[in-house]
Amino acid sequence: MTQVKDFTRTELFWEGKWQRPRSTGQLELISPSTEDFIGRVPDAHEADVDSAVRSARSALAPDSEWANLSQAGRAEAIERLAAALQARDQQIKELLGHELGRPVHLPPRPNRAAEILRYYAALTRGRETEQRRPSPDPRPPGAVQSSRVRYEPVGVTAAIAPYNGTLEMGLYKVGPALATGGSVVFKPSPQAPLEAYHLAEAALEAGVPPGVINIVTGGARTGRALVEHPGTDLVAFTGSTNTGRVIAESCGRALKPVVLELGGKSAALVLEDADLDHFHRMVPYLGFTFAGQNCFIHSRILAPRSRYEEVVDAVVSAARSIVVGDPFAPETRMGPLISAEHRDRVEGMIRTGREEGAVVATGGGRPEHLSRGWYLEPTVFAHADNRMSISREEVFGPVVVVIPYQDEEEAVALANDSEYGLAGSVWTTDPARGEALAARVDSGSVGVNTYGFNSAAPLWGRRASGLGGELGPESLHTYTRYQSLHLPGV
Repeated sequence: MTQVKDFTRTELFWEGKWQRPRSTGQLELISPSTEDFIGRVPDAHEADVDSAVRSARSALAPDSEWANLSQAGRAEAIERLAAALQARDQQIKELLGHELGRPVHLPPRPNRAAEILRYYAALTRGRETEQRRPSPDPRPPGAVQSSRVRYEPVGVTAAIAPYNGTLEMGLYKVGPALATGGSVVFKPSPQAPLEAYHLAEAALEAGVPPGVINIVTGGARTGRALVEHPGTDLVAFTGSTNTGRVIAESCGRALKPVVLELGGKSAALVLEDADLDHFHRMVPYLGFTFAGQNCFIHSRILAPRSRYEEVVDAVVSAARSIVVGDPFAPETRMGPLISAEHRDRVEGMIRTGREEGAVVATGGGRPEHLSRGWYLEPTVFAHADNRMSISREEVFGPVVVVIPYQDEEEAVALANDSEYGLAGSVWTTDPARGEALAARVDSGSVGVNTYGFNSAAPLWGRRASGLGGELGPESLHTYTRYQSLHLPGV
């Protein structure tokens, strides 16, 4: 086990510099893999939030450095920020091992934070700031003959990120906000606030103008103060559906725009002609990424009755192949859950699954070789149906259920029989059939023989999975406000 470190931070970030908080409250951070103390951060209160929001507002003033940058200058600043985060890649990976218990030696993957910023920098360069639009119905002289539609930043974004993706999902919000010329007050989850400090340090290294990026850490009170602050113009939140509903209600009362990326109960539709060897290789990613603590997790696997036992065997074999343990060990592929309380909740869901008649095909308990840390075994339920709690509620843990279906119509019906609509996938050796079936899945994103994220394609949850969307050029509309300047004829 790697030596325990103290990551304590005592300051917050606004006006382009580190600030001593007015609050004396602190959040204590505990390693989920060792249960050791690893640091503290400020638990900001309303006065700190107000300072951060005022700083963000000042960055939008007509005489500010940020407001007077050209689009090319703004793109260059975003690219410098991407480079500064890219340079911190290994340092951040090691931090996540301590803070989240996320395995450090996973197969190499691109730095998603840097990739997202570079994508939005490219959009910034080619983006129009206004359009001239003639009237489709010419009027008499003196009436409106054409309009200039001006694009302006929506203003100050309150960006609230979850513990399972502080930087990545945070930059789903920061990227388009900066691309449109807006500013941000960023609040990370109280369970994983440390990555946010790297964003502030990267902003300083990149020379991002003061006030454009501001950081406050804290719990529910901090989040509420940020959401309800009259100086924030948009709230962008990723997290639980229950919290999202509370935020939506608050923003509704204030008539404040809100973007919510919430929970999921996604289905993987395995067709009778699927390549089970390929599917087997994908199961650890689909069902158990970050110990199942991801909104896209395909926790319902729909299997044809004609091949049901084969699919169960493939999923069980894949689950048993996942090495659970010390996040710093080279062989580890799955770490712990984020807290003791969350593990208790997931274990309660496993008990409920058993009581409702589903059968644990593998897992279901705590790894015997790990006496410390909030670990759970990758767990697979067989002989489940779509009415069980384990099939309907978001577990947010390393738990998947395998549900049988009779034909394609029933498979689609089962996939769509959920309050959620975030992700999904179809597995078949006939790509055309897979695409046709995917189009019938009522979900914001669906993969065919794969699943993942594309910064250029929108992530747009449906029903209890969210409001609005992130990623892609579509997200720029969320962070833009419009003014139509109507011009008369001559």
